[in-house]
Amino acid sequence: MSWIIILIVIGVFFWLTNLHVLVLSRDWPLILIFLGIVNLLHLTKRDKRKKIIRDLESGKINTQQAEKRLKEIT
Repeated sequence: MSWIIILIVIGVFFWLTNLHVLVLSRDWPLILIFLGIVNLLHLTKRDKRKKIIRDLESGKINTQQAEKRLKEIT
């Protein structure tokens, strides 16, 4: 799902470049910054899910608590 959003943002970026709203030679780092932020958010979500699964497997939380925490992440 995040790749779809990335492709849309890249498309919008190039469209704005064609409209001369953005200058590609000057604004290309924006793509890198955006991709980095999206990647960090994705990794953070994945780590939270893994922690919830570990807590569930070790018996620290029950299935209802795990389900509630997973819903809070999304």
